[in-house]
Amino acid sequence: MKNIIKKIFGRKAINYFKYLYSRKSLIKVLKSSKEFKEQKQFPEKVAIIFIGTNKYINFFPAFYESLKKYFIPKTRKDFFVFTDRIESPFLIGKEDIIITDVKNKDWLFSTLLRFKFIHSKRDMLRKYSHIIFVDADMYASSLITEEEFFAHNKPLFGVLHPLFVNNLFSGKPANSFEYNKRSLAAVNQKDNLSIYHQGCFWGGKAEEVLKMVEELERRVNIDFKNHFVAKFHDESHLNKYFIERKELVHVYPPTYAYPECNPIPEPFKKKIIHSDTSYKIESDLTHDFEN
Repeated sequence: MKNIIKKIFGRKAINYFKYLYSRKSLIKVLKSSKEFKEQKQFPEKVAIIFIGTNKYINFFPAFYESLKKYFIPKTRKDFFVFTDRIESPFLIGKEDIIITDVKNKDWLFSTLLRFKFIHSKRDMLRKYSHIIFVDADMYASSLITEEEFFAHNKPLFGVLHPLFVNNLFSGKPANSFEYNKRSLAAVNQKDNLSIYHQGCFWGGKAEEVLKMVEELERRVNIDFKNHFVAKFHDESHLNKYFIERKELVHVYPPTYAYPECNPIPEPFKKKIIHSDTSYKIESDLTHDFEN
């Protein structure tokens, strides 16, 4: 039935209905996510990771300009760009852009290889205090200050998925986790499955992030050798890793990775947005969540 509705009305309509269904829970989460003003981490220099081959490079101007303007604006940020379009005019002549030439692959494999790409630049990335991955099709829409963003002491961070908030209060695990034991991303029913993180925005202190991407590259490679791909690819592996190290992970509210097409309850504001235009490039980039 859901597939029929999606075919008739489109994915955006499905997500809107899911928003209406989870609105009360979303308001609870946003109200409980207080914006602290006491900054606890003081980054020296932050590496922002952008992976965009083929047409995805077209997202980079909005990605770059918005993050420079709105995201921790007082902090030095360098942009590590992994692309096959290394001669794109927007990339040329900017001192804060480090370009790595990578081959364009099918979407499924390019998203799974992100840990490998980041790990390949480990020697350069160790010079940064923090590393932050942001999906190519995202942009910042309102000011995120250092006092707000670094008001926690956890070495890693992730973002709660906005379509998963009902599960926080129902205690019912989402179908989105990988349960098949053929994958190293598989979770157990005994795991704490109260939070499902988005794979589009994560990071933390450089040392801890580099340990994570090295381990997740290893797990993805083993899955490949076993001819298996986790249910939601890199996101499944990220969630498994965060479950194993829950005490190390700060959880940001969904406003830090919010669908452009979905409304947000007042008086809350979207901070970092997932662009709708990604649907035109790859129709299956977003998930269907069973809440």
